[in-house]
Amino acid sequence: MTDWGPATPTEEALLAAAEAEDRDTLLATLATAPLLLPVSPEAAAGRAPVAWPTARHDGRTHVIAFTSPGAIAACLPGQSVTYHVFALADLAADWPDDDWLLTIDAGLPIGVRLTAAEVRAIAAPALDAERELREAIGRQEPDALMAALLRAELLLPLRPGGSGSRDLSDPDFPWWCLPDEQGQPCLPVFTAEARLRQALGDHDLVAVSSLQLAEQWPDPSWQLVLNPGTPLAAALPGEAVRTLRDWLGQLRQAVTDATDEERRRLATAAYAEPATVGVPAQRTAPDEDDAEYEPDPDLPVRLQVVIPHRYLPSYLEDGYQRAAGLVHAWAGPGRDTPTRLYRRLGLLGEGSPFAESDEWVAVLRWEPDEDTPEEWGRGRPRMESVVVPDGTGLHCLHHDGRDELLARFDAASGRWLPA
Repeated sequence: MTDWGPATPTEEALLAAAEAEDRDTLLATLATAPLLLPVSPEAAAGRAPVAWPTARHDGRTHVIAFTSPGAIAACLPGQSVTYHVFALADLAADWPDDDWLLTIDAGLPIGVRLTAAEVRAIAAPALDAERELREAIGRQEPDALMAALLRAELLLPLRPGGSGSRDLSDPDFPWWCLPDEQGQPCLPVFTAEARLRQALGDHDLVAVSSLQLAEQWPDPSWQLVLNPGTPLAAALPGEAVRTLRDWLGQLRQAVTDATDEERRRLATAAYAEPATVGVPAQRTAPDEDDAEYEPDPDLPVRLQVVIPHRYLPSYLEDGYQRAAGLVHAWAGPGRDTPTRLYRRLGLLGEGSPFAESDEWVAVLRWEPDEDTPEEWGRGRPRMESVVVPDGTGLHCLHHDGRDELLARFDAASGRWLPA
């Protein structure tokens, strides 16, 4: 065996771990290391299937692998060796026999021997991360591949000697477009740094989302080549990437529309759970018969919040101290009933805890202060959640307009005292 020294950052890390007798770090490094497996010249040229390179030693079958061409030269001096580059996850996914061992860089200071169980255990995180993508490529289903890419972080190798820009929208971004065997322009994209190193070695890169890449795709004539030079390779035409961009745009708009619709629904049936802060609700137009019961402008502003019926015991029995809901101005003596209040605030609708048939409803009412300013009672109701001020009244509004004071909040004791 000839003299050997680490030729790659991976081998440097492996040597440091071996010298420190740190097997955990050594195995973690191998998990993302490119592994070179000898293959026949015919297999290297694509004219024959790739066979497992094996040797027998001590009555066991060993799969032979190396971490660099330099390691091959050191272990097999004078031999011309063609090889394919794999990741450990590639080997684990198709490991042929549980009794076989994986021997890497045999005879070198970084040499290691792994059982089938160790191979699978080390590769497990990568296998889990790539399972959906691997299955989509195996089934050759473009839709499944697109779906897998939606959830993947993508790595773009940058053009050597290009600008230092890392912004895909920058006209000077160093896209690295390479021709394939037919001269078709291709943009290499990788799903993991280990995959990129497997194909290109150590190379400058930028991480992007599938949405960023689709939105900034530079040329529809370019083909996206996924994980080229690895067993987890696939290709998508540029038009498919543009279609992905359009589909993502439609999806984003659908999500936005659904969010807006949900906000409108909550506004229509607005009510607050205790200690929940929401947003102002759109007011429904009051009936003509209810218009005269708008808040009396000649009265001092008193702030008020409606309480869902089921929460009344939380105040009277448990001492709950928050006003959570649509803060609005009290209309004045005799001007509110449950139905009028619901209509004025827009509290009726599907999913609301309130109904026009309610005989009564509870409200919290208090004078504005520094924490709950008078402005809250002017204009549209607003969703807030605050600790109620001392002296806040807990009232029951009856369907006939009676306003019954049930209790007042005593801040000193933290209790609601009967009126």
